[in-house]
Amino acid sequence: MNWAQRRKLMYVMGVLLVLSVALGLVVRQATKVAPTCYDKKQNQGEVGTDCGGPCTFYCVNELADPKIRWVRTFDLRPDVVHAVAYIEHTYPTAAAREIRYSFKLYDDNNSLITERTGSTFLGSMGRTAIVETLIKTGNVKPAITRFTIMPPLPWEKIPVGYSQVVLKTDRTLLESFPDLTRVTATIENTSRVSFRDVDVSAILYDKDDNAVNASEAWLASLPGESSTTMVFTWPFSMPVPISRIEIIPRVNPFTSTPL
Repeated sequence: MNWAQRRKLMYVMGVLLVLSVALGLVVRQATKVAPTCYDKKQNQGEVGTDCGGPCTFYCVNELADPKIRWVRTFDLRPDVVHAVAYIEHTYPTAAAREIRYSFKLYDDNNSLITERTGSTFLGSMGRTAIVETLIKTGNVKPAITRFTIMPPLPWEKIPVGYSQVVLKTDRTLLESFPDLTRVTATIENTSRVSFRDVDVSAILYDKDDNAVNASEAWLASLPGESSTTMVFTWPFSMPVPISRIEIIPRVNPFTSTPL
């Protein structure tokens, strides 16, 4: 091979190299997958793998569990109680679509009487109550009640506007009879957001602001800019005078409908 032929071959090889590099870049760009929150990689400013940053879910341990203010059982009959966990969280842009929890009831010897597990949503910031009704205790009076949220708690991001929804519950009527206590409450949704499957708790307090008893009811829907009336009853007269009534509607941001 003479010098001219070698020069021509080197030129052809150079052109082929340039074309192969260009083709490789084109193929790479065409097959490049954009980062997502489901690619099992920590990218695009995520705090952890597929969580935090631009992703819908917060990372595990990025936010703390709700604070448990108190946990109590309340007698309905000698062998039946309601259990209430009064909790609070302060994150304006966080809620949980589903949490799993348990109530464990113990006697005065710290022996387990019964356990009730369940699941529910956790709404926007503020105080709320998780209630389990009609727990049978077999005529054993609970002395200790423990409430646990089972990990991990799947915090999700929600619009901050949900923390500003106002549900007025300041119109209540307490009626006491020898064998009945009745509370009638008006709930007014002043927002432009409609909610469905609303859990509503009623907690009665004595003059020292100790919870005396509680109950729960359910609303199929609570439309925006509307009001409704609910009735809570207990089949006995309360053992002490009631000084305060707290009505707590629990609304689910994941099933809501803006007007």
